[in-house]
Amino acid sequence: MNRAEKGRAAITLKPIAIVRNEIKEMGKHKWENVVSQLLFKPGIEEALDGLEKFSHIIVVFWMHHSPVRESLTLKTHPQMRQDLPLVGVLATRSPVRPNPLGVTVVKLLERKGNQLKVVGLDALDGTPVVDIKPYLPGDSATDIKTPDWVYKLRQQDSG
Repeated sequence: MNRAEKGRAAITLKPIAIVRNEIKEMGKHKWENVVSQLLFKPGIEEALDGLEKFSHIIVVFWMHHSPVRESLTLKTHPQMRQDLPLVGVLATRSPVRPNPLGVTVVKLLERKGNQLKVVGLDALDGTPVVDIKPYLPGDSATDIKTPDWVYKLRQQDSG
């Protein structure tokens, strides 16, 4: 280790909580309606103090059901739909990625001790949570730009 690396955090992820909900398998779900419990490990409860004052939080989780591949998938059709363009995997929210991290903004319904009740988390039952952050004013982007295929995808999802 050289001097520049000394004192820097290594890339080590340790779950701090586990997701509990009724979604057991990957597939299309109405995630915006899914209520989940985040059950935090013993010793973490104090780190949650004050979080209940926020209406929304950011949940960072490890997509543990993502397929393990011998080689890195670089291109995909969004949601494996052949009618949508082949794009770089980092231009999608595919679970098949270099590091299967999920990040979702959810509504915080309540906190009870070492448990958070949230709605809108797109994670399966048993998913490890690696971090939580409060959603702050100004976190929303404005004047966003997206490719046409995103609107096509959203039209079918709402129909």
